[in-house]
Amino acid sequence: MILDEYPKEVNLRDGSKVILRPVVKEDEEALYQFFKGLSKEDRLYLRDDVANRDVIRGWMENLDYEKVLPILAFDGDKVVADATLHRNPHGWMRHVGEIRMSVAGSHRGRGLARIVAAEIFQQAVGLGLDKLVAEMLTIQNNAQRVFTRLGFVQEAILKDHGMDAKGKKHDLIIMSNDVTTLWENWTDYAESVSGTWHMED
Repeated sequence: MILDEYPKEVNLRDGSKVILRPVVKEDEEALYQFFKGLSKEDRLYLRDDVANRDVIRGWMENLDYEKVLPILAFDGDKVVADATLHRNPHGWMRHVGEIRMSVAGSHRGRGLARIVAAEIFQQAVGLGLDKLVAEMLTIQNNAQRVFTRLGFVQEAILKDHGMDAKGKKHDLIIMSNDVTTLWENWTDYAESVSGTWHMED
């Protein structure tokens, strides 16, 4: 993993800056406030009950970057995005990682999703992963658009495979992309825009 590069300051599309770094145990309150600040609709379709402080505390008490690497984006002392790379370094899917992302409403439309995704891509490349997957409910149209713009393609739909916080079942979409191609496309795009992969148009 390329963790010695953090913390890292990056520019958003509007010229504002955020700091990226891996989560540490002391981020429990800031991360809880971030998830609490998401809209009820956003929280409804997340796979964990992030409004429950015990869930966040459990994450902090069981940090293991080898299995789950969370990268946070900070605006001042506030978390404004969370992107995680999930993997099993020893199983038969050890060449595959899963990416999950959440961005604060106040920072959407400013290129932050692309930036935190790029951090996950970079880590995936460094770990030698071949493939990244993303899972979302069919009702999560914004998430589908984000990952499509990032180059992910739909591989499968599993009927009634997800259940939201209210107990309603939804079809689950599985999207994927080749890590090397994903990273090459990202760097080519970013360099053509700004000369650095930390920025986007």
